[in-house]
Amino acid sequence: MTSEDVVTRRQASTRLPQQDEREVLRELKATGKLVAVMVILSYMYGDLTVSRQLTPDPRQHSWLLMTSPLPTIAACLLYVATVTWWGPRYMTSRNPLPNLRKVMMAYNAFQVVFSARIFWEAGMGGWFGSYSLLCQTCDFSDNPQAVRMVHAGYWYLFSKFVDFTDTVFFVLNKKNKHVSLLHVVHHALMPVCMWYGIRYYAGGHTTLMILLNAFVHTVMYSYYLLAAMGPRVRPFLWWKKYLTTLQIVQFTVVILQNLMVMFVECAIPSVLLAWVSGMALLFFILFTDFYIREYRKRIKHKA
Repeated sequence: MTSEDVVTRRQASTRLPQQDEREVLRELKATGKLVAVMVILSYMYGDLTVSRQLTPDPRQHSWLLMTSPLPTIAACLLYVATVTWWGPRYMTSRNPLPNLRKVMMAYNAFQVVFSARIFWEAGMGGWFGSYSLLCQTCDFSDNPQAVRMVHAGYWYLFSKFVDFTDTVFFVLNKKNKHVSLLHVVHHALMPVCMWYGIRYYAGGHTTLMILLNAFVHTVMYSYYLLAAMGPRVRPFLWWKKYLTTLQIVQFTVVILQNLMVMFVECAIPSVLLAWVSGMALLFFILFTDFYIREYRKRIKHKA
């Protein structure tokens, strides 16, 4: 082999990773554009239907972020732009940020406690006793239990902004392939949907999603916390795929719960039921597709 051949091979091996990286950046940019459009469409739906047919909850008039949906929309669009365009390009010429493990462990531990508290508050606000799974209207009074559910919903909305940090860690660690359509859609659309849900109907039927998702996040961030502890713990994390199964189950329950309302007389706003059902169906499809690609096809490939 001549020296020219060696140089040619080295140049080719250098170009391939660069080409792969450019392709990933192009895919991220396309994902960002699609999700940005979905965020704007969600805002339009909320503005043209929910805000025009329902009255804002007077208990929240002075609460941070609740006077207008625009700060939430802006935060979601900024998140999408950061994790699909600016962040990955900024990290292109840089190494993964060092010493993030302890920060990630602290973050995951906080999320476990935060999610568990929201789960408890949503349960004590009604779902652990007085709420009906078949038909539960919202109590807009100053009843302590009703107010407790409003606060649970508000902090759940706030948690959706904290969840943005998940993707930031991916970007800082240069794990751009983890910034998938499923991941960005899930994080970017939830705050928009939840803002309108909490602002106009902070209690009752649609809050089952808060209870279920807070429980799922408690389990999920417990897994992430253990995974961040290092290789010695990872052999005990065989239950990773069941996290996705748990996600799929929660969306299935929400869809079925909303379908049941069709067969009874129940004064729950149809615009909210349609939105929650549509979001649950979208996430059900995306998570099921991920499960099939990640686990079923991998098993067949090994076989």
